[in-house]
Amino acid sequence: MKNKGQKKLERTVSRRFIFLSLLKGSIIGTIGWRLFDLQLVENRKYEKLSDDNQFNYRIIPPERGRILDRKMRLLAGNMDGFSLVLNWNKDLNVHQIIKKISNIIILNEKDIINFFNKIRHQKNNYSKKILITKNLSQKDVSKLAVRSIEFPEISFSMSKRRVYPQGIIAGHITGYTGPYSDKNIQNSSLNEIEVGKRGIEKYFDVQLRGEFGRKRNEVTSKGHVIDSQIYENTKPGLDVQVSLDMKLQAFAVERLERGNYELVSIRNRKIKKQISKLKKITFVNNNYVFINKKKKVVNPQSGSLIVMDVNNGEILCSVSSPGFDPNIFSRDLEVNEWDNVKNNLRSPLLNRSMAGVYPPGSTIKMAVALAALESGIIDYKTKFFCNGSKELGTSTFHCWAKDGHGNLNLMQAIEQSCDVFFYELGLKVGIDKIAVMMKKLGLGQYYNVQIHDKAKGVVPNIEWKLKRDGLNWSLGETLNASIGQGYLLTTPLQLVTMVSRIANSKFAVSPSLVMSSENKKFNELNINVEHLNFIKKAMEKVVVGTNGTARHYKIGSKNIEMAGKTGTVQVVRISEAEREQGLIKNEDRPWKRRDHALFVGYAPVLNPRYAVSVVVEHGGSGSSVAAPIARDVFKHLFKL
Repeated sequence: MKNKGQKKLERTVSRRFIFLSLLKGSIIGTIGWRLFDLQLVENRKYEKLSDDNQFNYRIIPPERGRILDRKMRLLAGNMDGFSLVLNWNKDLNVHQIIKKISNIIILNEKDIINFFNKIRHQKNNYSKKILITKNLSQKDVSKLAVRSIEFPEISFSMSKRRVYPQGIIAGHITGYTGPYSDKNIQNSSLNEIEVGKRGIEKYFDVQLRGEFGRKRNEVTSKGHVIDSQIYENTKPGLDVQVSLDMKLQAFAVERLERGNYELVSIRNRKIKKQISKLKKITFVNNNYVFINKKKKVVNPQSGSLIVMDVNNGEILCSVSSPGFDPNIFSRDLEVNEWDNVKNNLRSPLLNRSMAGVYPPGSTIKMAVALAALESGIIDYKTKFFCNGSKELGTSTFHCWAKDGHGNLNLMQAIEQSCDVFFYELGLKVGIDKIAVMMKKLGLGQYYNVQIHDKAKGVVPNIEWKLKRDGLNWSLGETLNASIGQGYLLTTPLQLVTMVSRIANSKFAVSPSLVMSSENKKFNELNINVEHLNFIKKAMEKVVVGTNGTARHYKIGSKNIEMAGKTGTVQVVRISEAEREQGLIKNEDRPWKRRDHALFVGYAPVLNPRYAVSVVVEHGGSGSSVAAPIARDVFKHLFKL
């Protein structure tokens, strides 16, 4: 029989056993529940947080800023576009899918090639989205969407495509965008970003581009996306307002290309016959072509036309012909489109206004005259005799007037564009002083104009030739430079700047392609105002004078008239034998051997507001081809 002590001990042991059993059961139950929770209930949560998972960040491009003209007309904007994407994995029969899609919509062959290249270059077998094409139309999306059950592997995405409503009219100024490309960067999302490649698009790329956003994708070790969310929002790009006036630009393009030609319908039987025999001809609005005075079908004139405000330097018009349509670069460029642009002998991608370089011919005679006046070498009454040529050593330098101009003063020499007078002037002044004046007027230099496509040109002097060729400067080279030939090369932008500074007469105005609300400050021109006024009067005589080289192309308004200077530039040296036999007229020469036609001027005469430079490549005579173009542009500007 158990005593009281034993019974008490047994009760104590029993209670402790029960307590320990309950404690053990609770612990085991808690552990069991936690294992159940980890493996089943919260499996997805911890799968996301496992060490084998990773976070992929994808760049989201912002909406690109617009490019607008001075009156807020759209030059470059954005349009909704649609992309077709394959949710790829290694088990898919990709060829079969593409074949089925091609039976419903037309896929660009280049897009298909690029797509399969991406498949072949996959470095792992993880599932991912691969772009098939970004050129889907709304109609294509509808066709595929109604049959989406047949294509569970594909999806659509919306993007913005760059569009240029003005097309070829402003292509050189707007430029275009293209895919970001850097072989050192392997991030595929970067390759889908559009960046500026030329023109305003390139110069203001950072402002137009905006700030990128980022999307964070959480993927498993097998490459499956298990979560996706916006990590950083985008900020749209800023708009850029340029100083161009699209109404003037459109008129100037048409007027420059027309030159002295006539526009005729291609339905004309004789015209059709001519076209059939020509290899390459440019059509106007698909239904018209140009014919010359001999009724022969010709291509539009090529060259440059710039209009600039003489007070603030804003460029209202900048034409380079032939041009190109920047819209062809917004989509995937077709091989034939690129070949047409690249192989065009007239180089449509060259921005002639800013980067084209030409001998300026007689358009720079004002600079030579100012160099002489500022040096005190001549006065307004100084005269030289022109008999049609100037002898220097064993060489003969001819005037454009075969029989000469007789005895002339400076104003008459500018009015009639006498070469012999400026030969004599050049010899007295010297090339170094001429070069200094040319640079003061804006030649031979870059400007801070908002575009990368620009050239410096050449304003030669004694030191320049010695440094470049190791040779001394010759007097014959001074004679050539005095009439804008020889080594001297200028851009149309520099010529219009030169005329703007003469017309302004106070400030060294510099060109600008963007609008600004601030009053621009320019350096003083530091040229004697009396001398400038004399030169301006001589330029007026070029147009209204009895013997002026542009006398047939007056504006003819009581309140508004233009002043200017013509220029005709030889592109091929004329031999003495050719002169003796008689010069062949420009229109009878092959196009490449014809003279360049130039005109620079400003209007109105009494209160100058706008300056113009016109260059017609191989156009012939500056007085008969370039001057009437300038006149018509001024008439359009002043609504006459």
